[in-house]
Amino acid sequence: MAGSLLKFENVGKVYPDGTRAVSQFTLDIHQGEFVVLIGPSGCGKTTTLRMVNRLIEPSSGTILLDGQDFRQVRPVELRRRLGYVIQRIGLMPHLSIADNITFVPKLKKVSQKARRSRAYELLELVGLEPSAYMDRYPNELSGGQQQRIGVLRALAHDPDIILMDEPFGALDPLMREQLQEEVKRLQRAVSKTIIFVTHDMDEALTMADRIVLMREGEIVQVGTPEEMLRRPKDAFVTQFIGRHRMLRQASEVTVDEVMLTHPVTVPADLGLARSLDAMRRRRVDSLLVVQRDGSFCGVVRLPLVQDAMNLGRECGVGELAETCKTLCPQDLVLEAMHIMLEGQPSGVPVVDESAHVVGLVTRGTLVGLLGDALKRAHEAESPSTETADQWA
Repeated sequence: MAGSLLKFENVGKVYPDGTRAVSQFTLDIHQGEFVVLIGPSGCGKTTTLRMVNRLIEPSSGTILLDGQDFRQVRPVELRRRLGYVIQRIGLMPHLSIADNITFVPKLKKVSQKARRSRAYELLELVGLEPSAYMDRYPNELSGGQQQRIGVLRALAHDPDIILMDEPFGALDPLMREQLQEEVKRLQRAVSKTIIFVTHDMDEALTMADRIVLMREGEIVQVGTPEEMLRRPKDAFVTQFIGRHRMLRQASEVTVDEVMLTHPVTVPADLGLARSLDAMRRRRVDSLLVVQRDGSFCGVVRLPLVQDAMNLGRECGVGELAETCKTLCPQDLVLEAMHIMLEGQPSGVPVVDESAHVVGLVTRGTLVGLLGDALKRAHEAESPSTETADQWA
């Protein structure tokens, strides 16, 4: 991790009516770090975020950006070093998508050609076909697509830091999960520092490099998701994180507690080209195939579909589906681990009593919550160190 980019030194905010919103907030944020501020309503997390771009001025303390007191930088210049994404998005309805994305570069007198090139590049990053979206307008996009454009607008002028205030709060759970994955992937790809405000602990655990848990304007605990789950500082932290998320023995955890609840499923009669397109759009290398009645019939993997396409086969994806072991929601996670270690590493579909797919357990769903439990469960069976390490 690179050196400190943003430093809070005993920062406080007291409003004229005497309300203390933030008190003695001290934190170092490093270049390329994803920091999530979380806590109960009114804990000061949004106030802290807004003090960074001087939408709210601190009453005390200092904020340093690259070692320089941010009050020595003109607010307009400061904000051009920052990207800002909020829940209400705020796209300008009279501007095209390309012009919305590059609004700040235009203010900075970047040429139209360079702006178009930048918009094209960013749309490709989030899987929106530039030729199809560049010249559309916001009212022609879904809510999730508009939120993607809001994120791209924050990236367009290559800011030092991106501030995100409850950006996905208005979206449905499936779209929210997709955008969480997309933003985290983007952050890694472009190495940006992000400060993200949320009230959703699942979101914080999914996205953060470090979590800052606040209460009544003060920091209660700072740590990685792993540290917060393993070593909560006190009863408040435990309660806020939720006891059901705390690390437990694998013998106590059931599949429905860790499975993905919206796995990618396709009908058995879906054509091969459309199956490849589904994999591309959802960024997966396998699909769960279901019959017309919704019952699970197998898994189809990317290489099989590609090979069939190259051979010119005309068939539904169901003809390529391979059988695999499944679990029920109340089965133990330990059983899922055994199945994956015994030759089904890509995951275990979860089905209900009618054989309908209700979830998927993958390696990713187990890391963090059950890393140590996995080691303990299989040490007695003496697996190789290499095999154990890839799961931990």
